[in-house]
Amino acid sequence: MSVYLTIDAGGSKCSALLFDDQLRLLGRAKTGGVNTTQTTPEEARENVARCLDAVLGAVRPAVIRRVYACFVGPVEILQEELERRCPVEETVRLSEHLAGMLAGALQKHGILAISGTGSDVFWVRDPAEPGHYAVGGWGPILGDQGSGTWIGQQALREAAKTADGWGCAPRLLALIREAWSLPTDFSMVGIVHRSAAPFRQVASITPLVGRAAAEGDPFALRLVREAGEVMAQQVFCLLRRFPVPAIDRKVVCCGGAWKTHPAMFKSFRDTLLAQHPELEVCKPWFEHVMAGPASLLLERGLSPAEAKALLDAHFPDDRIGW
Repeated sequence: MSVYLTIDAGGSKCSALLFDDQLRLLGRAKTGGVNTTQTTPEEARENVARCLDAVLGAVRPAVIRRVYACFVGPVEILQEELERRCPVEETVRLSEHLAGMLAGALQKHGILAISGTGSDVFWVRDPAEPGHYAVGGWGPILGDQGSGTWIGQQALREAAKTADGWGCAPRLLALIREAWSLPTDFSMVGIVHRSAAPFRQVASITPLVGRAAAEGDPFALRLVREAGEVMAQQVFCLLRRFPVPAIDRKVVCCGGAWKTHPAMFKSFRDTLLAQHPELEVCKPWFEHVMAGPASLLLERGLSPAEAKALLDAHFPDDRIGW
């Protein structure tokens, strides 16, 4: 029996699955993020170590046949921590955009719109073909428009204005007061700026925006719609800059910020189709960590539909339902 490890690590989480060649799930783990734009190198290493200990805890294989690694952070940490725990025959590095396309649509080409802790849009091509075709990915200071960090930042700014008496987010301010146990509204300053990972702290507000939007809060609904629109603008830019052929004009979403509220995806899709009705705009099928099993099944010659049916059966907890 061959054992495989798939790991997805980025700004907000380090997620791993251990499975065998029959797709039997042997272990599962999730810890905090590893991207050093969002966390410290020390925290990143600790999160990787805890994730590996947990996923290998129940079944400690003699050897791991293959590791599928989508790792947006210092990958040497992953390599070092793996070496301390288990021999690995082969490591397959998956770029964030290829992993997103594999897990989201069980294919290796198309357009991927990532909105997680950060944001960017990719034209994903055959990995053997040269070139990098992307818009965004500038990080939380220079860019990341439409991301979880961007949503959280807009929300916190409006909450601060509301605390001063000239904003329009009283419901959101109330939710932040509760979530952060604020002794005073000005305590938000210290919570953000004294955090070891301030951008991750800012991004943690995004679920509160989703909660307020679900309650019908006008500001929160406007913000999630704007996030969808700004993600669509990045797709427009990609289409202007690069000669994306008709066969690759399938747009797949990827990342946790899309789960904030349904209005974000609707705004994204409606904005895109208003200018490009030929596009196919899709929600993803599986979580990012499923890129490993997806890649393995496609290597075996299965069609996307056949692979999806097997993954649905063996990994039901990793289907995306937003």
